[in-house]
Amino acid sequence: MNISAVGSVIRKSVNKDLFCHKYWAWAQKEGGVRATRNEAVSLHGYLNGINHNFINCPNPKSMNEKFFQTNMTPREMISVTDFDFKELKPTEGKLNVFRCVGKKPEFFSEYPLYQKRCAVKKGDIIDMKEYAYATSDINYAKGYMPDNKGIMYEIEIPKGARVSRKGILGTNDEIVFPRSSKFECMDVKKVQDSDNDFVHVKLRYILPDEPWRANV
Repeated sequence: MNISAVGSVIRKSVNKDLFCHKYWAWAQKEGGVRATRNEAVSLHGYLNGINHNFINCPNPKSMNEKFFQTNMTPREMISVTDFDFKELKPTEGKLNVFRCVGKKPEFFSEYPLYQKRCAVKKGDIIDMKEYAYATSDINYAKGYMPDNKGIMYEIEIPKGARVSRKGILGTNDEIVFPRSSKFECMDVKKVQDSDNDFVHVKLRYILPDEPWRANV
């Protein structure tokens, strides 16, 4: 089965557990998942436009409505992207990146999640449901934290991670993590002075458990 055929199977199975080890072992065996030199998923720059579907989706029908920038539905974009992540070239060394989230007002639907994230403690495991964006450029990341209020994540990405990356790796790049990526909280510090009011959270990206890669 070629890559397009496997992709078709994925699109028809969007409501099923696409991360089943048995499924991915089969896909790899059939030639659908292979080692490539790709460092970024095909829809890298568009995923932020559908992240609200994971965080807050008052209208589930939007999952089946075409996203104007890609002419694909969010469901189709998710299917293609999840498959792309499986094929990415793993990182050759450790990376240190930043992700900032601006302070959410109480009337925002995301406020409960924001409060939960602000209360994270060392040792906690964070599950980011969306395709989370980050960068090695701290100043670029701070652009998403207006008035220096909110949450700054400093994330260690271990060697061998399959994350989507564009730009000059390690200095001026943009990183996207697979959806539902998990992170271990290594440290938390409150930064509060005349110019800042944010929580600095150090995280370590947890590599997904993919034993199926060794089964073929």
